[in-house]
Amino acid sequence: MTRRWSLITTIAVLTVALAFVVAQLVRGQGSGDAGKEQAGGSSASTGPADAGSLRGIGWWPLHRSGTAKTGEHDAVVSGGGQWTDGPEGGALRLDGTSGYADTGTRLDTAGKDYSVAARVRLTSEDMTGFHTALSQDGDRASTFFLQYSGQDKNFAFSFTGARTVAEQAGQPQAGRWYHLTGTYRQKDHRMRVYVDGRLAGTRAASSDVKPTGAVVIGRAKFDGKAADHWVGDIADVHVYDRELTSREVSSLSSREPG
Repeated sequence: MTRRWSLITTIAVLTVALAFVVAQLVRGQGSGDAGKEQAGGSSASTGPADAGSLRGIGWWPLHRSGTAKTGEHDAVVSGGGQWTDGPEGGALRLDGTSGYADTGTRLDTAGKDYSVAARVRLTSEDMTGFHTALSQDGDRASTFFLQYSGQDKNFAFSFTGARTVAEQAGQPQAGRWYHLTGTYRQKDHRMRVYVDGRLAGTRAASSDVKPTGAVVIGRAKFDGKAADHWVGDIADVHVYDRELTSREVSSLSSREPG
């Protein structure tokens, strides 16, 4: 009888121990999944299109001031510029002859991947020339041009001697807001231009122009002089020291970061 009770007791102890082990394994598996979500595997709040990552190293909303939200410098407006309404609350209107804004921020366009973006609106005053929304000063020319090309009657992301036209997008209309993004990857010299969050043109090209100045809103530099002034409105300017993914571009086009 004693032996029988001993056997029953042993079985009961083993059953309790097995249940405890199973419970710990289940709890550990659940914790692992949560950890993956917190690390950004499937969590919507930490994915590649997270609002914090889309602010960039410089963000100038241009909502009736040149104050930056990220980065070290405010944009300084010069020449013919005035404040107007924009899609996210305000915009900078430039006269196409002298108006521009200097961000005071420089991108490493020679050694790193990078991206630039802005919301733009053209006027019907001049749809034939070149008008640059964003550029960065080099010694004699800009290191890049995010622009409207009157020659191609479309938006483009360009270097001196190489233009990536937004061929997959329709011709821009005066008076309508568009979101433009240009990205560059150093590894394969791949440049891309997006219009309203969608890839519109791509090509392989490179530039030997070294940056000597800052990113400039509303004009370019060519032959050592200011050129291709923007005629119309610009808002929500961002610069990044990396190549944005297509998902990030789409997210940025849809809504500004919080």
